[in-house]
Amino acid sequence: MTLQAHTTPLITKMDIDMKQDFTLEIHSDNNFSVLNRIVNILNRRRVRIKKLIAHEDESDFKRGVAVVLLFTTPDLIEKVKHQLEKLIEVEHAVYYEGSGEYCELSSKHADQIV
Repeated sequence: MTLQAHTTPLITKMDIDMKQDFTLEIHSDNNFSVLNRIVNILNRRRVRIKKLIAHEDESDFKRGVAVVLLFTTPDLIEKVKHQLEKLIEVEHAVYYEGSGEYCELSSKHADQIV
């Protein structure tokens, strides 16, 4: 009798097929290390960050906005959104399907950065 180790792949082909681009817009306090906490939440869940833009609100320097282009599953983006909204500094987070919204939001926020 030969025993064979049964290993399951960490990432299956089905998981990769379900992944897609999502644009996540996060409005929060402009405190020290908020961006670090946001990135840590994404890293812990193994969400791939494709692009990121962050800046303070031009009308209120105490507020900030981050726009992130992510590559993940629909189920995981919902979980990440809820986990981000649990952070005290985060006012709200909104996600959109696809990368088109990232281009619109980043150009809108780029005008505010100048």
